[in-house]
Amino acid sequence: MFQQRTLFERLRNPEAASSHTLEEDTGALLRSILGNLARILNTRSGQAPAQMDYGIASPAEVAQAYPESLSTMQKTIRMCIERYEPRLKDVQVMQIESDDNKLAVRFQITARLTTSKDGTHVSFDTLLDPAGHVNLLA
Repeated sequence: MFQQRTLFERLRNPEAASSHTLEEDTGALLRSILGNLARILNTRSGQAPAQMDYGIASPAEVAQAYPESLSTMQKTIRMCIERYEPRLKDVQVMQIESDDNKLAVRFQITARLTTSKDGTHVSFDTLLDPAGHVNLLA
């Protein structure tokens, strides 16, 4: 059976587990992954005492060494996703030029679903705004 929900989602709504299925609900899975990625990428390194490497660097740190820091940010995002989102594999993070907002940094995250029999590819657009908040879209 496919693992569709995180532990916290199952604890918050245990009744949903009563309807077992062998079919993967890709929409629900993507929403769950998107929520987890938003939590990971909006947490700053060092804020989680149990896992000091959980999260990404502060936008202020990135701005100090901009644009050289972009490759470091890409690597950090990829490593964080590989470690803390086990439903994704073959993660790639690429910076995308943003014409509409010069103060924001955009990344495209592509990966394959580990829960999918055929290794379905997924893509997320990520926008790091000037205030340091990460917005994700599937």
